Amino acid sequence: MPTAAPLVSVLVAVHDGEPFVRTALTSVLGQTIRDLELLVVDDASTDGSGRTAEALGDARVRVLRNDEQLGLAGSLNRGLDEARGTFVARMDADDAAFPDWLERCLLCIDSRVGLGLVGTGVLDIDEAGTPQEIHLHDAGRAALRWRALFSAPVFHDTVVLRRDVLEANGLRYDPTFGESEDFELWTRLLEHAEGDCVEAPLVLHRLHRQQASRRRGELQRSLAAEISQRQIAAIAPDLGERRAALARAVWLGEEIPADDVAAASDAFVTLQRRFCAEQPYEGDELRVVRDSVARSLARLAHRADARILAEVVRLDPVAPARAAARLARRRALARRAHHGAVELLRVLAAAPESPPIRVAAVFPEPTPYRAPLLDRVASLPEVDLTAIYAAGTVARRTWSVQPRHRAVFLRGVRVPGADRVLHHDYPLTPGVVPALERIDPDVVVISGWSTFAAQAAIAWSRLRGVPYLLVVESHDEGPRPGWRRTVKGTVVPPIVTNASGVLVTGTLARDSVVARGALPERVRVFANTVDVEDFGRRAAELAPRRAALRTALGAREEDVVVLSVARLAREKGLDTLVRAVVDAEDERLMLVVAGEGPERSRLVALAREAGARLVLTGDVEWERIVELYVAADVFALLSEREPWAVVVNEAAACGLPLVLSDRVGAAHDLLRDGENGMLVQAGDVDAAAHALRELAADPQLRSTQSSRSRELAADWGYGPSVDGFLAAVREAAAERR
Repeated sequence: MPTAAPLVSVLVAVHDGEPFVRTALTSVLGQTIRDLELLVVDDASTDGSGRTAEALGDARVRVLRNDEQLGLAGSLNRGLDEARGTFVARMDADDAAFPDWLERCLLCIDSRVGLGLVGTGVLDIDEAGTPQEIHLHDAGRAALRWRALFSAPVFHDTVVLRRDVLEANGLRYDPTFGESEDFELWTRLLEHAEGDCVEAPLVLHRLHRQQASRRRGELQRSLAAEISQRQIAAIAPDLGERRAALARAVWLGEEIPADDVAAASDAFVTLQRRFCAEQPYEGDELRVVRDSVARSLARLAHRADARILAEVVRLDPVAPARAAARLARRRALARRAHHGAVELLRVLAAAPESPPIRVAAVFPEPTPYRAPLLDRVASLPEVDLTAIYAAGTVARRTWSVQPRHRAVFLRGVRVPGADRVLHHDYPLTPGVVPALERIDPDVVVISGWSTFAAQAAIAWSRLRGVPYLLVVESHDEGPRPGWRRTVKGTVVPPIVTNASGVLVTGTLARDSVVARGALPERVRVFANTVDVEDFGRRAAELAPRRAALRTALGAREEDVVVLSVARLAREKGLDTLVRAVVDAEDERLMLVVAGEGPERSRLVALAREAGARLVLTGDVEWERIVELYVAADVFALLSEREPWAVVVNEAAACGLPLVLSDRVGAAHDLLRDGENGMLVQAGDVDAAAHALRELAADPQLRSTQSSRSRELAADWGYGPSVDGFLAAVREAAAERR
């Protein structure tokens, strides 16, 4: 075992759970959070549960065997004693977790000081894995404490805890509480810390006949009622046992005799008022509690008198509208979860019995479009990925990217003047060699050949006989100095032909590497792209604010906003775009450029001299860039040199017509000339002006091309690239074997 403590210890207790345990454990090992240990407590199983866990062959797995059956609480306590992580997470041996379960829980638990407990929603699946009903809890600290008066406030098989809260207060499960050991523990933990919930189904909860909750359901209900009585008495001791039981029945939606409905609602409202009066929360957090109380009372409405209905209105005056919105949101979550569950279980079922393929991926820098792809690759059970970055940035980027995959950042010395030759920095990073030695990869994935880290990784791979895959963005379009073409024609072919395969960003890069000796069948797409579905969803959500977003830019209702997102540098062709806007001779045209760079003052002077309406927004945060796409009518990028341009993916995903130069790599895959925009030659002002003139004059054309952009962008999401990466890695690993 490694000596460094992991970020998360995941506890899974199993007793005779062989049919489902491999799926459960594989889903944990496939989390986007890779820094974890998986503690499997084999509770004296008589089947192969323990052997199944050991056979996974992952160094992060530790199997602890009980010689005598201790039960769930005793087994989990043993796991807690062995856990070394900053956080402790829990999952059942017959469940499965979506890859972002731990990640989203940790984001939540770190979002507020004092949070020690976080859970998520669940999606029921049957024995065959067919999705059933989703179950969600309201987010918020107050909502969680309110739920804790009646039942376990989080689903036990989804929970993430701060281990220091447990250790500092001597907290462990109490085995005498049987099937409600979790509810009882959470009530004690909430005396020392706050809790919250991620309002999304992130764990698949399997329903089958052998579940303890089904076999001992009556015991579970009686113990939960005992704990609930104790909790309610602490808030409202004068309610008494009977009225407290009636209040709990309202919350649980249990059948209440007609003669007791009024008393039950009064007890429930009294409890809510006492609770809200004693809590330190305010504003939205208490509103969530009141809304949930109103929903519970509304279930009695068909049998209730006017006084109870009036109480519902007092608690939530817009209860029907809020209920409709809540239902719509949950239906949407259910649809996505059902689709995701089917895919997750398919992937888990196909996961190999052998250990995952160790992959070292050497890249110049993390980027907002590449890092999410590597995050998804890292979540695959079949891959154990570590990214090695030459630097935080080699291109003087202003963005900040926090990879969710395991990453090593090298420290290097920059070579003065390298950026003028290579168009990026060239840090000397000999640390790439010991990093590769520590990872001991089965396959090395190397981005390009123009950084020291890439060159050293290629040399190391060939020396050690480790297969490597190249990631290539560059292509041959556009002018290049003679010396660059000579170097590329001499140095690159051996690098390409010795590679096990090549991952390219698109058609132009594919043509380039095939021309230099790559086997066409070994070339796959690993795109520079974005989460296309997410961009489209965010654009749709912002659509009602389009008028306000345009006003903020200074655009009038009748204006046609042409957007370009680019660094203000000569190679981006922005001077061509400014002149094209003027030569289009349509006063409605307004050019908005998002970006910063050395050409700002020259562009401002050019626009003033030519009479162009130009708005320079400066750098825009990655999270807010979609606002500009929503405000715009046309997207244009007329670069003279552009290997790909992820902004084209973004613009197409948001449904903008495109005007692109023929040297933009993305244009050859995401633009169909005349269908979703127009392709022009780099530097051709007249052609660009003609394209802008046509689009400005014809709103219907813009609308048609907008729809086509979305259709084309849909094929450039993350899925195909992840599949291509995995196929190439499998192929390379098989070659080595």
